[in-house]
Amino acid sequence: MASSTTESIQVAFENEYVRIVHVNLAAGETPPEYTPAAAPMVSVDLNSGNVRYIDTADDARRPGNAAVREIRVELKLAPKTTPLALDAVQVEPTRFKVVFENDRVRVVRLRFGPRERGAPAGVAAWLDTETLQTENARTEPLEVVLVEPKSAHGF
Repeated sequence: MASSTTESIQVAFENEYVRIVHVNLAAGETPPEYTPAAAPMVSVDLNSGNVRYIDTADDARRPGNAAVREIRVELKLAPKTTPLALDAVQVEPTRFKVVFENDRVRVVRLRFGPRERGAPAGVAAWLDTETLQTENARTEPLEVVLVEPKSAHGF
């Protein structure tokens, strides 16, 4: 099965470390043929906000015929990075909440109020470097889910 991009499954970003995929399936819609670039992956459900770690591509199949709106981060290679001297979770524990962590990845959820200044914000993107100062320029609250591949362990 070859990788494909359709209206239902679209690759938003890809590099040697991750492939970020938007999945939008209507209730009852048959998913198109698609082969992930890698497993494991992290799935962020955009309807419920739930985050799940998926070990194999088979585990990524949806249960039943429910509608799906999610972002998947397929973990290809561990990046060769140096951890930041300041860990945002330790610097601002009230804003940054670890929602999942294992030896391969850490998933952190953070929220911003309107026009609030704080940590990095983005939509389905890869950050080569991280900064602890960014501003939510929007007039409504913003929720960010950071998927941080770990460099200490290979996949």
